[in-house]
Amino acid sequence: MKNFYKTHPFISIGLVTLAIITAALFITALSLKDTTEIEIKVAPASATILIDDKKYENGTFRIPSGAHTVKIEKEGFISKEFSFDTNTTTKVYSYLVGPDDDYSWYLSHNEDALILTSIGDYEAKLQSTKFQTDYPISAVLPIIYAHYDEAYNYTEYRIDGGTFTGCESDFCIKITDTTGGNYEAAIQKIKDTGFNPDDYQILYEFTPIEAL
Repeated sequence: MKNFYKTHPFISIGLVTLAIITAALFITALSLKDTTEIEIKVAPASATILIDDKKYENGTFRIPSGAHTVKIEKEGFISKEFSFDTNTTTKVYSYLVGPDDDYSWYLSHNEDALILTSIGDYEAKLQSTKFQTDYPISAVLPIIYAHYDEAYNYTEYRIDGGTFTGCESDFCIKITDTTGGNYEAAIQKIKDTGFNPDDYQILYEFTPIEAL
């Protein structure tokens, strides 16, 4: 072996360097094993953020993959405690408010107000995505039909989706007919979009156009 080193010094140096790099990569791989990168965004930014009793702040961190508990607190605010799993989300977004849903802090702290707005936008996007996943027909609603035929007879109605008075579930379809007699036409419109109206509770309301 010594003779090899003497007769092939450059190859020997290359092999040693390769071994060091391999060891470094192995150690790095071990350090990253079973960890997940998460993003923390909390308002106010000065709140105390504890994940599994370890203190964090807003930013990006690597934590062990799996389930974790979060506690967020700040004097004068209502504390929050919740759990999350890195297998389902990598974003820890939350905010605190004062007693009785008091948001006055954010009126005088612009940076925290911007964080709050960002969190609100993210939560709204999640809700919208969930809503469209649970009720895919919502992607084609509302449908608004307003048409004059050849004899200048006017027909108008609209089809909306959501929760309305008389709705017995979290989602119903409401037909609002302003010219009357358009229930069956509206049902056909729903079918034309590729959805089955029988899958939903249908609400019908005749609301005549009021003369000016």
